[in-house]
Amino acid sequence: MMKNESMYPRLLKILASVLEKLTDEEMDALLVGELKLVTEAKAKRKETKTKAAPDSIDESFLKSLAEKLSSCSSREEGQKILTALKLKKTDLLQITEEFGIKDARKNDTVKILRGAVIEHFIGFKLDNDAIKTIDLRSPREKL
Repeated sequence: MMKNESMYPRLLKILASVLEKLTDEEMDALLVGELKLVTEAKAKRKETKTKAAPDSIDESFLKSLAEKLSSCSSREEGQKILTALKLKKTDLLQITEEFGIKDARKNDTVKILRGAVIEHFIGFKLDNDAIKTIDLRSPREKL
């Protein structure tokens, strides 16, 4: 027996819609016990998404994109490159996956994904360069 009796009306509607689709022969066979109603789980949507993989970005594009972004001298320059390419979210997700960018998640927006790609190729390099050029000595030590 079900614990939640409020589900009965919905279940009866579902059962009625299934029974309406049966032919007279199937109804007779069901009544005499020659036929069973069997539950079946719906196929998950992920199967259709995996078939869409042929639209993936090719390796030569990824390599040239990495080279372009790595040669940028500012984050803004990288932003212009990514914006001009008009990459879709799925493209950006593939790029982040391909280059192991861990700051990106599937539910992130295109803007956030672009930012993660820029930080990976440009921001990291700029931050390292800035750290290398900082002189932490006191004014007296510099003399």
